[in-house]
Amino acid sequence: MANRTWIIGSSITLLFGFGLAACAPPSGLPDGPTPIPTLIPVTEAGVSESTTAPSFAILSYPVLPPSAEDGQKVYNANCADCHGEDGAGAIPGSRNFQDLDYMRGEPPANFYVAVTEGRGNMPAYGDLLSSDERWDVVFYIWRHSTSAEVLETGQELYNKNCASCHGEDGSGELLGSADFTDMKQMDQLAPRDLYLTVTQGRGSMPALQSLLSQENRWAIIDYLRTFTYEPDLSQEIGIGQATGTEQPPIEEACSPEQTNPFAWDDEQAMQAGKEIYLIQCAMCHGPDGSGGLPNTPDFTSIEVNSDIIENPGSYLCSISGGLGIMPAFGEALSAQERWQALTYVGSLSEQGE
Repeated sequence: MANRTWIIGSSITLLFGFGLAACAPPSGLPDGPTPIPTLIPVTEAGVSESTTAPSFAILSYPVLPPSAEDGQKVYNANCADCHGEDGAGAIPGSRNFQDLDYMRGEPPANFYVAVTEGRGNMPAYGDLLSSDERWDVVFYIWRHSTSAEVLETGQELYNKNCASCHGEDGSGELLGSADFTDMKQMDQLAPRDLYLTVTQGRGSMPALQSLLSQENRWAIIDYLRTFTYEPDLSQEIGIGQATGTEQPPIEEACSPEQTNPFAWDDEQAMQAGKEIYLIQCAMCHGPDGSGGLPNTPDFTSIEVNSDIIENPGSYLCSISGGLGIMPAFGEALSAQERWQALTYVGSLSEQGE
């Protein structure tokens, strides 16, 4: 019995010794070059509360594309008192739907959930509006962050840069290209997600950052959304619809005999051209147009300005096809954008006086 007690005691002592040895740091090893970072303490259950209530809304998608015009009627009857008829927010704490930073960071599905469940002091409309009416008002809200003119620009840029792969109807022309008509997929994506893809490219899709200005890339993103809803509003120009004041069609082909479709003193054309010039041209021609690199013309001189006014088609051909070391912009800029840039360049001699 005594021998058995001694054996058990010795075993416990031996195991205890091994345990201490296992917990002790190894001896003779140098310190690691990078210390282990301190971990954030685990939050105890019940100490912190979630700032966003869990969503129980079911995303019921409509058979027909939602209509911004139908949504306007729903909005005016239920939302305008708090958010304002223009969507900018009529009472303190109400969301401003003209806030581009906010609107570009949220997918449409989030708006549908908010309309369905309510948010803060905003009531829930899940039992007051049909699912189709909620989608209609979501896309009317969406229209506060863009305009018919931007959508029309986006359509032109999309057809030129994207339709060959994605199709003019957005359904995906080539195998593997995204289907922009898939509402279940598109309404889970925020505009900023789409913008990053357009800017940086993805897979075999090229990056458009060096080809299109930031404003034009956002115009494409706004237009992409129209493949899942009807954007036209009665008080605005519809996409692709002509008006009596619209500029005549602008020829895409280069011809030295062409004349400027814009008046040389057209303020809107000059402003749009200035933005294009500063992005695409100022690096070589200088911010003020006086010439940044050797052998570049001085657009602020009266002689060069007169030549531009007298021979605009020749200058447009240089912009479109390139000249010497100057790259061609026929693919990067639409014909309208090239004429706008030239209209701005034609004003630089007056600004230099």
